[in-house]
Amino acid sequence: MPTDGLGILSYLALIVPGVIFILVRSQLRGFRDVDRSVGSRILLAFIVSVIFDAVYIAVLGPPVIARLRSGEAIAPAEVSVAAWLFLLMGIVIPALLSYVVYGGGRALQPLHRLASRMRSHLTDSRYEATPTAWDLAATTTEAGWVRIRIADGVWIGGRFGDQSYFSTYPEPRDIFIETQYMMDQMGAFNDPVEGSAGVWVAVRDDYIVEWLYDAEDRLESDVRKQAG
Repeated sequence: MPTDGLGILSYLALIVPGVIFILVRSQLRGFRDVDRSVGSRILLAFIVSVIFDAVYIAVLGPPVIARLRSGEAIAPAEVSVAAWLFLLMGIVIPALLSYVVYGGGRALQPLHRLASRMRSHLTDSRYEATPTAWDLAATTTEAGWVRIRIADGVWIGGRFGDQSYFSTYPEPRDIFIETQYMMDQMGAFNDPVEGSAGVWVAVRDDYIVEWLYDAEDRLESDVRKQAG
């Protein structure tokens, strides 16, 4: 471990940007397999930090080297500037970039679809980075209703809105529906369950999950597609 000030600063520069980037990503998209191992998380943080640091060096390297070669004493104002730069480059920029990449939601979906089509044309492959079909459907759907057939003639469902939740890989599939509705044996929605505060369902392999649009959902989806 480094003991002097420059060594400690260099060590932090090699790890902090990646740690912040991964922490924000985990908050936005949940944990992945790589997040379960401390060693893997440290290695990934180091790799991400190296990428950030390489960009920073390319941009700020020449003026910093010129300043160090000048031989002039370091002024207090320069220490303050260095601290603010470290805060910006080590925390703010990685956190903001992670939010844009993993928390952009619908704003980035057209870019993701474009990248997927380009990859398909260039490599003749339909590989999708999303680990399971459940993750892809649950994270991209714009439908406002969901119903789950847990047995013949037995349905659970309701309003799938902003307060609903779902698990993602590698966690087992489950879903929280914010407002539960009574349903008939054909899967049709009736009245809301009185006093409903939501319903949680662990989705087994033999269950069928359907996301459904109503007229308002279709209109909002069409408007977004036309705007995009």
